[in-house]
Amino acid sequence: MSGVSVGLFIYWIRYTCQLILSAKSARDYTRDVAAANDLRFLEVQQELAQVRERFELDTLHSKLENDYRLLTYLLVHGPAFEANGDRLEQIMLMLNFRLLKTYYAVTCPISVSNGKRALLEMTQVVGYFANRMGERSAYAPVYR
Repeated sequence: MSGVSVGLFIYWIRYTCQLILSAKSARDYTRDVAAANDLRFLEVQQELAQVRERFELDTLHSKLENDYRLLTYLLVHGPAFEANGDRLEQIMLMLNFRLLKTYYAVTCPISVSNGKRALLEMTQVVGYFANRMGERSAYAPVYR
């Protein structure tokens, strides 16, 4: 019974995160934030189509991890984390990123295509956080 409950909880988190990631904001700040902070997730997204070997995926995974760490640090320690209404969304996406990281570690040695799928969704999560950073920067006076 516990296993089924955990499985359903993970499914619910993943489904909710897919809904969050599919929502589009009025303006996309992703590229601006990526350029300003020297983030590599957009390059990773493009390179995933050409990847054929696991060692290439591991390199891309490392780049994503670095981008994720930087963005989550800025989001969590920024002035708007506590005041912003989307705190629960961010926490769920952080959990989803960790789930995807685990999925990548388990499935990539078995299947490169599963690893690519996990990394692609991880780039979407990082892109979401980059866009949120851009939105916060654009509306910085509101959060003070």
